[in-house]
Amino acid sequence: MIGGRYQLVDVVAEGGLSTVWQGVARSSEVFARPVAIKVMKRAFSTVGGPYLSMFLEEARIGARLQHANLIQVLDFIVEATPAGPTYCLVMEWVDGIDLRTMLRVETALGRKLSWALVATIGLRVLRGLAAAHERRMPDNTVSPVVHRDVSPQNVLLALNGDIKLADFGMARARDRIAEHTAPGFVKGTLSYMAPEILIGKTATPVSDLFSMATTLWEALAGERLFHAKSDIEVIERIRRCEVPSLAERRPDLPPALVAAIHRALAKEPDARFVSARQMAHEFGEILRGEESWGDADVLVGNAVAEARIAQANLPPSPTPPGSGSGSR
Repeated sequence: MIGGRYQLVDVVAEGGLSTVWQGVARSSEVFARPVAIKVMKRAFSTVGGPYLSMFLEEARIGARLQHANLIQVLDFIVEATPAGPTYCLVMEWVDGIDLRTMLRVETALGRKLSWALVATIGLRVLRGLAAAHERRMPDNTVSPVVHRDVSPQNVLLALNGDIKLADFGMARARDRIAEHTAPGFVKGTLSYMAPEILIGKTATPVSDLFSMATTLWEALAGERLFHAKSDIEVIERIRRCEVPSLAERRPDLPPALVAAIHRALAKEPDARFVSARQMAHEFGEILRGEESWGDADVLVGNAVAEARIAQANLPPSPTPPGSGSGSR
């Protein structure tokens, strides 16, 4: 038990910095609630420094961000042990699948996701990003939180139709001066980074929009946008920012959806949408014009159920270049 009330059940994800468990929160003999518990690895918690600072920052940011499309942080535990403190972040549990796994399943089956499903995912994640980018402090001043790691593995899709953006471990809040990053150390998942970040500029809310659009381009095209044999080649492709036409790969897509994604993939930040809220509004208008898809929650839930069944029969896949993260 952690903190006297959280029970670890199964490991669901393993990274360089932490391990994520499915757990159970127990407050009495009759109350038990499923939760996700991120446990920082001992090797990093004992040395402190930027890794511990990033973990603590994720807890601090998560406690202040409240939105239906963002994973909710429920508790933060520092467990004393003979070997030293163990740091644990307790979050809501999402019964479903991440977008990266869903895309892998669809590729293995020789299929592509419906554009309505992808647009729905985009709309809801953008709403979550808008809440982070527009976060206000107690004195009502705006203090944006830039996620800096928007990518398919951080988009969670639930059986009940919920869509959540997870993992603010790389996030930077404007009310903090420290970056928790050494010079030359790039944060986030490489293949989804905006060009300006790779030339040393500070990540901004519109950098998150580029990452979101890269994720959506991949979800619709069924292939990685910035793919190469090595990370160096991936970086060069992003710097050039040559984006193949989505319309050529998916003639079935509404022109407005293609235009919106390509706009967010502009090399120059000023050419993108002004904000996540503006981009979300555009996606809402696109979906509003199409009524034949039915209930969005049912659409998402059915896709998750089908993907989970198919996932059980797929072999594990290797991690491609550009999909790794600098601090996990």
